[in-house]
Amino acid sequence: MALKDLSFLIAIRFLKTKKTGFLSFVTALSYTCVALGVAVLIVVTSVMNGFERELRERILNTIPHASIQGIRPIENWETIYSELKKNEEIIGIAPFIESQSLLTHQGEVFGTKIFGVLPEYEASVSVVNDFMLQGSMDSLQKNSFNIVLGLTQSRLLGAGLGDEIALMIPDVNSSFAGYFPRLKTFTVSGIFRVGSPDLDQTNAFININDLSLLMSLDEKVTGLRLKFDDLFKANSLSLLALTDAETVSDQLLISDDWTNVYGSLFEAIMQERVLVGLLLFLIIVVAAFNIISMLIMMINDKRSQLAILKTIGMSNFEIQKIFVYLGAVISIIGTLIGFVIGLLVTYFLSTDYMEALLSFLMRDSYFINYFPTDIRWNWISIIMLSSLIMTISVCLYPARLASKIFPSQVLRNE
Repeated sequence: MALKDLSFLIAIRFLKTKKTGFLSFVTALSYTCVALGVAVLIVVTSVMNGFERELRERILNTIPHASIQGIRPIENWETIYSELKKNEEIIGIAPFIESQSLLTHQGEVFGTKIFGVLPEYEASVSVVNDFMLQGSMDSLQKNSFNIVLGLTQSRLLGAGLGDEIALMIPDVNSSFAGYFPRLKTFTVSGIFRVGSPDLDQTNAFININDLSLLMSLDEKVTGLRLKFDDLFKANSLSLLALTDAETVSDQLLISDDWTNVYGSLFEAIMQERVLVGLLLFLIIVVAAFNIISMLIMMINDKRSQLAILKTIGMSNFEIQKIFVYLGAVISIIGTLIGFVIGLLVTYFLSTDYMEALLSFLMRDSYFINYFPTDIRWNWISIIMLSSLIMTISVCLYPARLASKIFPSQVLRNE
């Protein structure tokens, strides 16, 4: 057998040889730290990626990316709509009316935001219709006086599909006696659950013409909601859309975008993913130092055997390869064990059992009440490759120490 293969065989034999108590503990600790570091990094990055995905899909795709609104109700929204459609980066535009309101049903009273929408336009800026538990947004037709509620709203009101509820909104026109609310009965034609306690509890939808009639707006609208091809350009694109809208309107308009409400949350998730990843990467650093300690202890334990190997002609380079192989074997086995454990834990977090448990523990506390997981193989590849490179690289120092053993001195002291 060639000498270059002998170094690997000796490294495997050293690993299999029965070790002293403390050396055996350090060796096991080296495997454990590498596996634990890789497993935890896979789980945490998968969960953080899942939070990012859920924020995109459940929140940022549910709310408009931006809106153009008037200081007073907008009259010529169709003209503004036609102008904004010329911008290819705007992929969805929908008129809306927004108002604060009260909903009442069987003695229960609940405050909410009421949105007047056109279903055929709304579908281009919102995916609420994809999260319908019952009914459909398409039921909000003119003069139908139907209403779509969030799941939390319907539970608080005790109202289900087909039930009638009273909608109370303030009258924008005052009489000699002051302001009086307007009251109208609506039929629940849909119930949605986005997964955000905030959105499921505070938003309700009716047809834009029905709300315009109740508020005496004469078919004016509060504004236009926009959806962009790239939501991360929302700030600059909303300002561009505002400039375009002002060219065809003599009203004073303002723009708003999602970053004003959810921008800090999204940035926090991105920063936390990086910071948590760096902190957890220290586990792999600890594992690397454990491997150094284990190899140095093994060098001291095998000094006489190394001296004999050098005496029979093994070069310093071949001695160094023995301990690089030792570190590589520990690194590869630990990384593979961590990979398997990480995937299993990530899978367990996405099971119905964990979702039910977390729904009970975190109900109505966060915008989602389960652990979202998103396994991205490029991230896992980076984690595993980094683990292997770091843990194998640290083997060079103890390998160099092993090659400096002087056979005559060691054998004389034996």
